[in-house]
Amino acid sequence: MGNTKQPITSRNKHPPPPSAAETTVAYEETDLYPSLNSVSTKLNDSSTIKQECDRALNALRRGNHTKALRIMKDSCAKHGGDALIHRVHGTVCVKVASIIDDPNSKQRYLKNAIEAARRAAELSPNSIEFAHFYANLLYEAANNGKEYEEVMKECDRALKIENPIDPAKESLQEESQQKIATAEGRIAHVQGELKNLQQKSNIASISTWMKNLGTGEEIRLIPI
Repeated sequence: MGNTKQPITSRNKHPPPPSAAETTVAYEETDLYPSLNSVSTKLNDSSTIKQECDRALNALRRGNHTKALRIMKDSCAKHGGDALIHRVHGTVCVKVASIIDDPNSKQRYLKNAIEAARRAAELSPNSIEFAHFYANLLYEAANNGKEYEEVMKECDRALKIENPIDPAKESLQEESQQKIATAEGRIAHVQGELKNLQQKSNIASISTWMKNLGTGEEIRLIPI
């Protein structure tokens, strides 16, 4: 009988599947870095937001308050998760409130400004400038001890921020246009404003308490 042929075995064996550990490492390494498209989208969104804020503020400077409000309303609907949008919206509402004579309308715009400022501070908790803007509006609207305490509470929170954001980073102005040259100087300036506001609120709170106390004493003394 002739020689029997050995069965032919394929030399191109399929490589073994990667282990779970290798798959996890590969995924984690890929996930560490955002794609260029993702970074580009964020930059484009930031640029769009600043452009819309500029448009609203320019309309405000020209006296077209209706247009400024409309731009900010649309911007808040599209970019509601961005702190700068709410910060500028608050500025627009304050300006509109300042030129309105009707007390009810004025109060409504001030309330909208405070809510916008609160939202901005909430979305950017390390922003010392947004916190100061919010606290300042609370102070302007405060009428009693409890409301002044809210001002002091926000000032205290802002002063305890460990790594406050440079106010220039959240401004529509270029850094070279800032009056204070350094980030440290800008942060210290806002911190000083917060301390002054905190002191003013404390004095106003005591004054309000004393006034109410005096009124109460007069009421009690009348029957006697």
